[in-house]
Amino acid sequence: MCLVSPTEGAVARILLVEDNEMLVAMFQRVLEREGYDVVVAVSGVEMMKLLYSSAPDLIVLDVGLPDVDGRDLLVSLKRDVRTKDVPVIVWSGRDKDSERRIAINLGATDYIQKGPPSLLLPRIEAILRRIPESDLAEARKSIAPK
Repeated sequence: MCLVSPTEGAVARILLVEDNEMLVAMFQRVLEREGYDVVVAVSGVEMMKLLYSSAPDLIVLDVGLPDVDGRDLLVSLKRDVRTKDVPVIVWSGRDKDSERRIAINLGATDYIQKGPPSLLLPRIEAILRRIPESDLAEARKSIAPK
């Protein structure tokens, strides 16, 4: 069930930040089949390049990227006035309560351990449902290049 973004009737756009090509292919296929617009970044540098041009409604962020710690990216996202309100799901192969607490304390909307798409999809839908459409529209406008 894809939630519609309030901008021009477009589907919700998800920025998937993951360096594992196999996971990217699997999750991108599932998310697109559900009707989401998926933008992929395989590194922190690429995420920052794509962030403002893609204006995502939600970010799925791997913490174990090859070039930068995902937690540092999360801090940057939450400090930036243009992206502070964009929901971020941190997903990781690390399943420790301490990791989960750190991510939530840094501003993550949710934290899940990497697993099948059936774990991620309901979380995405739940987060997007909780955000008023006017807030999503405003967030996308503030991120998009002028």
